[in-house]
Order: sequence, then C-alpha cells, then structure tokens
Amino acid sequence: MSNNNPIEDLQEIRKLMEDSSKFLSLSGLSGVFAGLIALAGAWLAHYQIQVFGKRALHYSATGEFDDRLYQLDLTLMGIAAGVLVLAIGFGILFTAIKAKKQGQKLVSPLGYRVVRSLLTPLLFGGVFIIGLYINNQFYVIAPAMLIFYGMALLNVSKYLTVEIKYLALCEMALGAYLALFPGMGLILWAVGFGVLHIIYGAIMYFRYDYKKA
Repeated sequence: MSNNNPIEDLQEIRKLMEDSSKFLSLSGLSGVFAGLIALAGAWLAHYQIQVFGKRALHYSATGEFDDRLYQLDLTLMGIAAGVLVLAIGFGILFTAIKAKKQGQKLVSPLGYRVVRSLLTPLLFGGVFIIGLYINNQFYVIAPAMLIFYGMALLNVSKYLTVEIKYLALCEMALGAYLALFPGMGLILWAVGFGVLHIIYGAIMYFRYDYKKA
C-alpha cells in the first residue's frame, strides 16, 4: 500500500476483500463444455425416445411394452447421469487450471462454501425429482430440474461473478414456463442446460479468461 495515495490504498483493500469473498476461478470454458455435453445428451435421449416410439406398437403386440418402457427409463437415467458426471468433470478440470494460473486454491474455506451453497438446493431437488418419478409425475420432472438448478445457481451467486445470477433467473424462468405449458420438456431442457450454458460460458470466457490467457 502507498502512504501517499489513499485512493489507491482503498482500491487495493477493496480488491483484497473481494478476492477473499469471491470464488474467481470458475472457468467460462467449463460452462461451454457443460452446455455441449448437455446438448449431446439431449440428442441421444431424443434418439432413444424416437426409437421406442417407432417400435411401441410392436412391443404392445408382443407383450414387451412394460419391460421396454422400463429399459427406456433406465437408459434415460443413465444418459442424465453421464451428462452430470462429464459436466462436473470438465468443470473441475477447467476451473483447476484457471485456479492454478491465478494462484487460487480450490480446496479452501471459500471453496467449501461454494460447494455447500450449490449442493444444498440440488440435493433437495434431487429427492423431490425422485419422488416425482416414483409417483409417475414425469411431465413435472424437466421443469423441476430447471427450477431447482436455477435456485442452486442463485444461492451460490453471492460467491461468484454477477453474470451467474442472470443464468439462474433464465433457468428458473424456463422451468416455470415449462410447468405452465408442458409438452416441450426435452427441448427446453436442452435450451436450459445446453444453449444457456454455452452462452454463459462464452461470455465468461471472453470477459474474464481470454484477455488473461
């Protein structure tokens, strides 16, 4: 700090306080890759649903419909799990690379607060969605995923950059729209988890990462 320029001292103090309370290592590339993975998963899920639809009459005639439908459910859940694992994996990878460049530690009290704030709404949302599945409320699952995910992002936004609040609000808005006007579940799911993530990740990358690369 400089004893001759109090304005610069205040700016430096403000920066130090922000760095200690904000997790600034979240990579924009992680959002882009998460979006691409979600779009690939949505396409694969759509393909599996289309194949089942074309063979539904045959399955009914041969008495295989219930078994095939159960297999489709397992396949879709497997695709969703694969999308989640890959998205988290790439997110951790790109964020770790950025954190190393910035000299910021992923494993820290701030990092734990970020994870806790993100996971708490997601865990409750996951239990809620399992309940929907058990009770055959399939049309509510997609909007519930979008809304709870948006709530998780909004909850963790206090530790991240302001842009994530807009992503959170867009996710919740899509979920609310889908709850009121069902019938486009997979499409809007792909928009929320795919397109919006790519847009958000690209903005983050070019605003915060590209100039520092």
